[in-house]
Amino acid sequence: MSESKINKDALLTEYSATNDAYMHYDNFSWQVGSVLIAGVFVFWGFLSDPNVEANLIIASSILISILMSAWMLYSDHNRQIFLCKLHRLYEIENLLGLKQHLRWGGLGKKSEPDYRTFGPSGHSLNAFIYAMTSLGAPIIAFIRGERTVLLAVPILIVVGVLIWINRNEGSLSEKLKNIS
Repeated sequence: MSESKINKDALLTEYSATNDAYMHYDNFSWQVGSVLIAGVFVFWGFLSDPNVEANLIIASSILISILMSAWMLYSDHNRQIFLCKLHRLYEIENLLGLKQHLRWGGLGKKSEPDYRTFGPSGHSLNAFIYAMTSLGAPIIAFIRGERTVLLAVPILIVVGVLIWINRNEGSLSEKLKNIS
């Protein structure tokens, strides 16, 4: 077998494995997140009971924002991994003349991609769902008439996590641009 054939076979094997990993990291956060989000909605139902004490709502608001922040940071971690996997898929596609992911537009690609979706991106929707689930309980508490500075804690947590994630995105984007 010629050396170019071995390299092509190796690249195709790597491509297949990398694509599988890309799909895993793209989907796994939602497998976990869907259970957490459903739990938050059920919990909101309990908070609508007028007999629930304000302190429980406030403490729960903070705990929910911490739990959902852990999920969001985990989701962002997985996004960073899948973006690196996608970057490698672009490299292999360039080497082998493949187009599966390149037609969607490579990371840092200047030209308009052949294919595209319209509307908010998946990670923007992640951030929106994260913010809504994290801030739902403080909103419920506020509507019920609770006025305490502790209701600002979940807001501060959410803002901090979203800033952190945005900075991660920029750092990773710069890193991937510098990889040849």
